[in-house]
Amino acid sequence: MRTRGVRSQRWAISFADLCLLLLGVFIILQARPDPHQLTRGIRSTFAPAQPMAEASAESLFEPGEAILSVKGRSFVTAFNARTRKGQILVGSTGTDKGSSRFDGWELAAARAAALARALAADGVPESRISLQMDRTNGGAQTLSLEAR
Repeated sequence: MRTRGVRSQRWAISFADLCLLLLGVFIILQARPDPHQLTRGIRSTFAPAQPMAEASAESLFEPGEAILSVKGRSFVTAFNARTRKGQILVGSTGTDKGSSRFDGWELAAARAAALARALAADGVPESRISLQMDRTNGGAQTLSLEAR
């Protein structure tokens, strides 16, 4: 009879393992302040590799403006050359210091829209382009292009 009691308690070890695993996941979720960075990390680990490009907005645009620089246009062209199918997500995180024409939030939105327009001008149908804005991190604006 003693062995039967030990066997019936084995479920507790598996349950404790599950609880510790869930605790670890929640700790990781709380430790990552940027949910988009966490999502990209999980996607890159478990999903097939999709083309993605990321750069600071100040490196792609004229200072204080939503006008793509030469480097910005080549950024769009290079990404578009690698991606010919599926949806393209134009992501914007953070904001830069505004100018006399725009405040920081307006500038971030105008730059994301300019990147989407550049993709459309490069031959991507507008139905394949989506925009995502997030300024929660409070840092400088980072723009990303991601094929889905």
